[in-house]
Amino acid sequence: MASTKYFAFLLAVLFLGLPENHQTVQAADTCGTQLDKLVSCAPSVVPGSTVPPTQQCCSALKSMTHDCSCETIRIINSLPTKCGLSPVKCSNTKSF
Repeated sequence: MASTKYFAFLLAVLFLGLPENHQTVQAADTCGTQLDKLVSCAPSVVPGSTVPPTQQCCSALKSMTHDCSCETIRIINSLPTKCGLSPVKCSNTKSF
């Protein structure tokens, strides 16, 4: 359930982060549709999950455009700074 909310949040962020002109809104709508299809991937991306991605998930991922993928990642990466938080830094080693 939390993963579905996460994808809905990503979709909302995508629409809020883009400038308002007809061409951009149309592109955002297309990207939003692509992101919506990724909900089928939710069980596989929850931390600690061992559920393999479904064929529906893999098809949705394969159909995403490069621009949609990159713009979504760029928006997500900008959120911590916009919220006054430190940027997230990932590494191959975990330290708790």
